[in-house]
Amino acid sequence: MNFALSSPFETHALHALLAREFRAALINRYFHVFCALALIGGATAVLFSEDTNATGFFILQIALYFVSLFALLTGVSSAQGEREEWPLLFAQPVGRGAFVIGKFCALFLIFGGVLLLLFLPALVTGSAATMLLRLYFQTLLLAAAFVSCGLVAGFLANDRSQALIIGVSAWLFLLFGVDLMALFAARWPLLQSVPDLWVAALMLNPLDAFRIEALFALQQIPAEAANKTPLAAWWIDHAALWFSAIAVMWTLALIAFSAFRLERWEE
Repeated sequence: MNFALSSPFETHALHALLAREFRAALINRYFHVFCALALIGGATAVLFSEDTNATGFFILQIALYFVSLFALLTGVSSAQGEREEWPLLFAQPVGRGAFVIGKFCALFLIFGGVLLLLFLPALVTGSAATMLLRLYFQTLLLAAAFVSCGLVAGFLANDRSQALIIGVSAWLFLLFGVDLMALFAARWPLLQSVPDLWVAALMLNPLDAFRIEALFALQQIPAEAANKTPLAAWWIDHAALWFSAIAVMWTLALIAFSAFRLERWEE
């Protein structure tokens, strides 16, 4: 009986939460900057690329460096934007985890629209549609993983500055640190006998998984480069599936951790 009475109210509160998150995401200044960069980047990729592969490679670089960074910054901003209102928000008849899911859904859907600004110029000019659509969905999955990472950084930190430091440090580590560690590991005699160990480290990094899968899809890396280890060969043969799986796993794990963090937050 109590459930029947409270359920409509909780549903209304959940709808209000989602609407609030969409409004907040739309006025996020990082989205405004990213919209401009995506449009300029998409047009530049078409104007200055000699062929379809060059266009795809240009967009890949934008996705790798700018999409991942702005997704993270947007997540941080969303998590920290209403921190002073948490006591009031958490008094609503909605579980705290719903706030995390609401923020993620709003940011994910808006990113899906904004990324069209990056890809539409190439699609309109008649570039390979299949390749670009595949890269679009891969980029959207990458954005989802880093939106989640930004939410974690935002909910972990005590203020916006600390959240930005945590988030950007994590981004730099995934972008450069993992590769450097794998490079040093590959040169260390003790680990040269187990090359699959550092290959596995690269596979678990969503940025490396995205980069390798996209480069092979664009035919920027010769297939024989994958023959050095059994694990590397398997990775390349299943690169698209692996990246999708690792991006989804990172996203779900980080969203779950954000919800766990909020459930244990005390004023």
